Amino acid sequence: MSKLLFTLSLVCLVLTALWVTLLILDMASAGTLETFEQVVAHASRLHGLFYATYLNAALLTLAAIAFFAALYAWLKPTAPGWIVIGLVFVPIYGGLNLVAYLSQVTLVPALVTLRHDPQTTTTADVLLRLTLQAWPQSAMTFFNGLAYGILGIPSILYGARLWQRGGALRWGGLLLALNGAACILGVIGSLAGSALLSQGVMVGGFLFLVAMFPLAWGFWKADHP
Repeated sequence: MSKLLFTLSLVCLVLTALWVTLLILDMASAGTLETFEQVVAHASRLHGLFYATYLNAALLTLAAIAFFAALYAWLKPTAPGWIVIGLVFVPIYGGLNLVAYLSQVTLVPALVTLRHDPQTTTTADVLLRLTLQAWPQSAMTFFNGLAYGILGIPSILYGARLWQRGGALRWGGLLLALNGAACILGVIGSLAGSALLSQGVMVGGFLFLVAMFPLAWGFWKADHP
């Protein structure tokens, strides 16, 4: 199991780093995105970077699901029975995130096409306001943030257990728990209308990326005592 967790940690590390890179490149190419029309104009380009960003995010979601499931199995023999509570939230996170990301490469292009027809422009705009993740007020943006807030629960629970292991896993567990706390604060910020707290999801993503370094090393060491 340690070998599997080492592999999954590396996969999560690579995909998260790629997600950050693609996000930065997409934001750099987007220019100003302050109005709905600007956001739609950017999304309407449907360039390769757009598809790569969301397909990579979907793959990262699947990798994270596998990682947390394997982490639960690794911790279970020495953990109290209630730790299974954390595992319950993992598929909920996965379902919400996969809908949010995959809708961007399936539903959004279809709505962009409908928008070009004057008879369906109004309907397409209403649906794009709900589904376009680049639009901060969309339902998909909220569900995406909510997914990471939900994953924050097993992140904190499992991170706390890893803290007790010592070595690199100890610090990886701390970073994983901090990632979970930041994502939960991000959801609270979105609900409360706090621009500062709502950045917690982005901060959590960075902490998750950093956590994968000591976790990968720790699981490699556990497999090579």
